[in-house]
Amino acid sequence: MSRPRVLDLCRLLPGPLAGRMLAELGFDVLRILPPTGDMAKLLSPKLHDWLETGKDVETVDLKSPAGTARLKELVPDAAILIETNRPGVMEKLGLGPEVLRAINPSLTYVRVASYRDDLHHDAPGHDLTYLAATGMIDRFGEGWKHLQIADGTGAYWAVIAALDGLRKGGGFYEVYLEEAPLALAYPPAAKLDGSIICYGLYATKSGTLALGLLEPHLWQKFCAALGREHWLGAAFSRSSDSNPVFLELKNLLLEKTADEWEAIGLAAGFPARVVRDYTPPTSVIPWKETH
Repeated sequence: MSRPRVLDLCRLLPGPLAGRMLAELGFDVLRILPPTGDMAKLLSPKLHDWLETGKDVETVDLKSPAGTARLKELVPDAAILIETNRPGVMEKLGLGPEVLRAINPSLTYVRVASYRDDLHHDAPGHDLTYLAATGMIDRFGEGWKHLQIADGTGAYWAVIAALDGLRKGGGFYEVYLEEAPLALAYPPAAKLDGSIICYGLYATKSGTLALGLLEPHLWQKFCAALGREHWLGAAFSRSSDSNPVFLELKNLLLEKTADEWEAIGLAAGFPARVVRDYTPPTSVIPWKETH
């Protein structure tokens, strides 16, 4: 039985990331690129190659009659099409959702767009401007320098839209990158900022250790494993040098390496993990299917 086909007409980050996720979900993904290729290859070759993992690639000039014909030739066998052109571009090429879904009514057509409102609907944008428009820079601070939050969440919403379309037998969806990260805009979780001693990062003899001991039973296991039962009432005390328990905890953690403390945590049943160097993941699917 053949795998469902996805046509990935996207460049840069959000659309290609959605395509990679669908490839890992078992879809046959064909990436269609213009003759000029993808600017991501110049900006970040490693990112470009990672996003292309698991996909076939074909160069098609959609601005030419031959390219238009080629896409229409591919559409009957496609389950999903994802594109990131500005609204109206595909329509001007004669390849908009109405045309392509007339060829294949069961096609799920997903457009990753910038803005929903009429004033900005066809305006260009990038991750930083989407975060600015919705107050998310204030929410995430310096995070914009390290993670493309709107693009990343937009990719996930594009996959959700694609799967919803499959469930319903086809459809046309627009995912708005300005709004995509709003699912992460919940009110900040109190005290999860390193300001209490049971939740934060600590220096050790070698390496950094992350402790996440919010629940009383986890803090109790931690105190018991370290022989510090007199700390039991201090879990939510402040991470301040004016706090004697905090000072004692910092000094104690310096006696062993982060790897040693992680091993103690695994054995005792409390969450303590080494802060490791970043490496690109080989898979983005966070579950194991069991039967």
